Amino acid sequence: MEKIKFGKYVVEISNKDKILFPKAKLTKGDLIDYYREIGDQMILYTQDRPISMVRYPNGIKKKGFYQKDAQDYFPKWIKTKKIKKQKDGHVDYVIIDNVATLVYLANLATIAPHLWLSRIDKLNYPDRMIFDLDPSDGEFKNIRKGALLIKKKLDELKIKSFPMITGSRGIHVVVPIKREKNFDWVRSFATDFSELMAGLHADIFTTAKRKSKRKKLIFIDMLRNAFGQTSVAPYGVRPKENAPVATPISWDEVSDSSLKPNKYTIKTIFKRLSSLKKDPWKGIDKSAQSLKKARKQLDDLIGDM
Repeated sequence: MEKIKFGKYVVEISNKDKILFPKAKLTKGDLIDYYREIGDQMILYTQDRPISMVRYPNGIKKKGFYQKDAQDYFPKWIKTKKIKKQKDGHVDYVIIDNVATLVYLANLATIAPHLWLSRIDKLNYPDRMIFDLDPSDGEFKNIRKGALLIKKKLDELKIKSFPMITGSRGIHVVVPIKREKNFDWVRSFATDFSELMAGLHADIFTTAKRKSKRKKLIFIDMLRNAFGQTSVAPYGVRPKENAPVATPISWDEVSDSSLKPNKYTIKTIFKRLSSLKKDPWKGIDKSAQSLKKARKQLDDLIGDM
């Protein structure tokens, strides 16, 4: 069994040759190598946040599963946070605050870590608001158009936003916010904003939760803005062939017709990162903003409809 040292931490690696992505013939070792190399960049976004593990121990062609609880066999050096369940008991959530933890989870075939929108020191007060744009017809050009419309309206409300291609089908529009309002308040804001957009652009957007009612419209999923809900981590791998990566991008890139949601993979993402003159998400935490004034403006816009 191979062992990898990260300072005082040691991660034991097993079954590196196990195929996780059959068509591309990518192995668990490839996944581990990716997370080991991307780790320093990725933990900028994962540290201090509870995660859910999306595991595929038998590869992506077999059914995977979500795992929230850190098990007894997890190394003691892995940071965890006990969070009460709604009813009885608690969950020991893993916190990815170093590369060793990221690699350990990859060895468990955790393909995609999913993050809370809040941090462990203030769990009910998110510092992210997310609009997940999901195409009903599979046309990504419509997603790009929809994302730019959302950015335009957010700009009008003086709200700064950051886009991310998900590695799957859509785009996340991420808003860094000050931790001054709880999840219920933030979700209410996100819901009202989404309803506003669906009203202004009824030929493009829908907020219908049932897929049968969405027709060919873009679903604005604001449901992630709730306590305990998660979103794929920036630079997280998706359980799809070729191992596409959720990638932070710039708004200029969203305007590019060549952009695809799965444009970058574990094999191509490093070429992108080495060619960037500037990290498109640089300063995202320092851009945290209050939504109080925007709430009043949003109410006025809704009232005028």
